[in-house]
Amino acid sequence: MEMCPIEGDSSSPESEPRDIEASRLKRGHVLTELVETERVYVAELGSIIKGYKMEMMNESMTHLLPAGLIGKSDVLFGNIDEIYHFHGDTFLRDLENCILNTELVALCFVQRREIFFRLYSYYCQNITRSEQLREQIQNEPQFLVACQQKLGHKLPLAAYLLKPVQRITKYQLLLKDLLKYSDEAPCCNELQEALDCMLVVLKCVNDSMHQTAITGFGGDLTTQGELLLQGSFSVWSSRKRERLLRLKPSQRHIFLYEKAMIFCKHSKPQAHNKATYHFKRYLKMSQIGLTESVKGDTRRFEIWLQGRAEVHTIQASSIEVKQAWVRQIKGVLMSQLAELKGKQNTALAKSNHKPLRQTISWEQQGGNVSGSLRTLSVDGNSVLSHVTDISQSTEDDVAWSSENSNTDDEDAFSENPGPAPGGRYMALADYCAVGQSEVTMREGDHLELLKVGCAGWWFVKLFGTGIEGWAPAAYLEPVSRKTSRSSQSVNSQETI
Repeated sequence: MEMCPIEGDSSSPESEPRDIEASRLKRGHVLTELVETERVYVAELGSIIKGYKMEMMNESMTHLLPAGLIGKSDVLFGNIDEIYHFHGDTFLRDLENCILNTELVALCFVQRREIFFRLYSYYCQNITRSEQLREQIQNEPQFLVACQQKLGHKLPLAAYLLKPVQRITKYQLLLKDLLKYSDEAPCCNELQEALDCMLVVLKCVNDSMHQTAITGFGGDLTTQGELLLQGSFSVWSSRKRERLLRLKPSQRHIFLYEKAMIFCKHSKPQAHNKATYHFKRYLKMSQIGLTESVKGDTRRFEIWLQGRAEVHTIQASSIEVKQAWVRQIKGVLMSQLAELKGKQNTALAKSNHKPLRQTISWEQQGGNVSGSLRTLSVDGNSVLSHVTDISQSTEDDVAWSSENSNTDDEDAFSENPGPAPGGRYMALADYCAVGQSEVTMREGDHLELLKVGCAGWWFVKLFGTGIEGWAPAAYLEPVSRKTSRSSQSVNSQETI
């Protein structure tokens, strides 16, 4: 029996070459954009270094330099010199040499993935420190303003320091376009691997940017070490001083650092997926114990303090998420233990720290359960002996927030003074959102300030569309401000 061809299943011989040629042309446009924007990116990094960082050592500018900036260039700029030299001396040349071969362009990303991750991980971890330093000198803007005017930049330094974050976002978008317009298997495999590499770096960027939405934390996030993980969980918290057993879990967003775990309440204003984190609890990693398995659900694990005076039962969204967190926490605790064992002057350490031991989960104590569950603790029973009342911790031992209820209707928290909500602002340049919690802005967009966050980020609403999200304050200026930029020579392109 003769089969009739299904419409759309086959294409004419004439159309196939046209489709191939169209895809080839589109790939060519994307590759050209990749190289051209890379050149702009390198030029912008160079302008930051020459126009700001080197000016800090210019004797003719020292009278404008705030005392708080002296000797702080590494804090203000992070490792931007390394990033500049990598892109200018190595990566841009790689791309220029491979511009005619999509597969080789993909290999440029794959072969340089380790240095990408190292450079941008460090840079992102320093973003909060840089912003805090700029906040400290905000009443002495003469130096930064003078540098901006000499460069002819439309945007202030804070906006230019976000360029590396924006560039990583741009890479993954361009790689997705190249993948879309490529059909050959070897080329697609290399492009997918390159995209995966950039998505890992972008995740690091996103994790770091989540920190900027934490409000009400009185400590210093920059002293907590590397941000290892962050995510949302159901948490049951119990303290010996509180005899009530809380049956209803609290929804908490937890940030795991090398030196601490920070519990926050995640708020989603007006049902939009916007991240706002209100600080609730701080635990030092040197003072916690870990129970890997808890009765009732395989997705649960426990974090507890000395003598189980305080226990947090944490339930992940999946077993895989739980296992990832347990691995990271165990790694930190084991690292702490190894450090203690390596010390020779251990008179105090020997009395305050005990080896890893086996204990039983609090849900199993008194129950008829055979065997014990694996538990890790570096501190033992005496490391917290000097803390007789957790609520009376020193500033260095930040504990509960001012409101420590576990209910989910607790919203009171203090804000740092700043611009008042309700103000109207205008976007100075285009900004591409890095994550779902941010807004994409076009130059000239008008926005309403809804909330002032941390580290130079504001929660805003775009007029016309009503879209809400976080935006970098450096890209915004009050609508009422009279600008005189028409007389300034604007530096090259403001996009990457």
